[in-house]
Amino acid sequence: MEGMTAAINPIKVTFELSPPEALALAQFVKRSLFQTYREFSADEEEAYLMLAAVERLRQGLADEGFSPR
Repeated sequence: MEGMTAAINPIKVTFELSPPEALALAQFVKRSLFQTYREFSADEEEAYLMLAAVERLRQGLADEGFSPR
C-alpha cells in the first residue's frame, strides 16, 4: 500500500443506521484497539490509516449522540 499517505481528495460517505445499530457500532469502535487494526492490515501504515478513519467514524457517531462511556 505504498503511497497511501499521499495527498488525495477526500470522499464523503453517507448512510443511515437505526439507533440500535449506531449504538452497537459506537461500542465496537470504542472497544477496538490498535492491535485489532494491525491484525487485519497489510502493514503498520495501513493499520494507522484504519485507526484514523475509525476515529472519524467515532466522532460522527458522537456528534449524533452515540458516544458510549
